[in-house]
Amino acid sequence: SSVTRQFHRPKRASMIATAVVGYGFAAHSFHCPLISRQSGLSLRGIVARNPKVREDAEASWNVRGYASLAEVLEDPEIQLVVIATPHDIHAEMVVQTLDSGKHCVVDKVMALKAEDADRMIEARDRSGRMLSVFQNRRWDWDYSTVKDLLAQGLLGRPLLFESSVCRYAAPRTWRGNLESAGSILHDWGAHLVDQALRMGLGPCRRVTCRIVSAPWPGVDSGGYGLILMEFDREVMFQIETSRMSRIEKPRWYIVGKEGSFLKYGLDPQEEALRSGDLLRARESDRAIGLLRRAQADGEVMDSRVPSVRSSWDSYYANISAHLNHGAPLAVTAEEAREVVRVLDAAMRSARDHSVIEGAWGSSTRG
Repeated sequence: SSVTRQFHRPKRASMIATAVVGYGFAAHSFHCPLISRQSGLSLRGIVARNPKVREDAEASWNVRGYASLAEVLEDPEIQLVVIATPHDIHAEMVVQTLDSGKHCVVDKVMALKAEDADRMIEARDRSGRMLSVFQNRRWDWDYSTVKDLLAQGLLGRPLLFESSVCRYAAPRTWRGNLESAGSILHDWGAHLVDQALRMGLGPCRRVTCRIVSAPWPGVDSGGYGLILMEFDREVMFQIETSRMSRIEKPRWYIVGKEGSFLKYGLDPQEEALRSGDLLRARESDRAIGLLRRAQADGEVMDSRVPSVRSSWDSYYANISAHLNHGAPLAVTAEEAREVVRVLDAAMRSARDHSVIEGAWGSSTRG
C-alpha cells in the first residue's frame, strides 16, 4: 500500500523500543506480556499517572515509568507506542503519537466514532508511520476453527451465525461508563464484529441493534447488547454480549445448508497468559466443538471438532515483522475502522429502533 511505501523502516532488524500508555487490565494482562514475548520488540516503558501504579509497573516489568504520554513522545529512544487507555481518548492520543513521529498500536475498539477513526488514519498518512489496532481475537482458537470449517465446506453454504459471549460480571472501572467506554458492544462486541467482517461473507448490508440496561448502579453502558448483521446471499450473523447472564450460552451456533456446528467456551489463551505461560493454554473436553452433518445415504452423523490452535503471539509477531522487515500488517487501520462504522450504525439502530442500511466490510479477504 502507499502507507507501506512511505513507512520509515530500520535498515536492519532491531529491537523496537516500545512503551505502553495506561496500566489497566488490558496493559498488564495482554499488551505487556505479549510484547515481552517478542524478540524483535523491547518493552522499555509504561505510562501511569498514579505514582503508586507507576511504581508497581516499573517493578513488575523492569522498565521506565512515565507520568504522561507527552513524556514518552519526548523520549527519542521510544519507537513504538501502544495506547491501552479508555476508549474515548484513543483518537486524541493516537494522533499525537503519530504526529510526533512514532509508530502506534491502539487497543480495540479503535475509536468511538468513525470520524475519529478517519482522523487517526489521516495522521498515519501524514506521518508515514505505522498504525494498527489490537484485534488479538482474530487468533482465538474458536474463531480459527470456524474459519477452517467454512474453508473445508463442511457446513455447506452458511445461513446463520450466532456468536455470543454472555457471562455474569459487573464491568471493571471505566468500562461501565458510556462516555469513556462506549456501549457494552464496544468491548467484546468490537471483537465479534471484527470476526464477522473477516469471515469472507461479503459486505454487510443491514444492521439492527438492541441494548438492555445494566442492573448495577452507575453502569450506563448497558448490560446486554445484540447486533444482527445481514450479509449478501441471505446470511444472518447475530452478535450477542452480556454482563448479566448467569447461564452460559454457546460461544458459536452455526447453521449451514449441509451441517450445523455448536461450540461452548471462551478461548483458553487469556487464562494461560494471565497465569504466566501462554503455551499452557488447554481446552476442556466440554469445549470441543460438535459438527452434525447428513451423509450421502441420509444418515445424520455427529463428529467432534478439535480446535485449531492459533496463537495470540501472532499479533505482535506481525508488528515486529512489519517494523523490522516490512511484512504486510495483519490488522490494518482501515479494517478496524469498518468495525467502528458497524458499531456507529448499531448505536443509531438501538436509539431509533430502526434497521440501518449500508455497506460495511469487504468480500475480498476472509
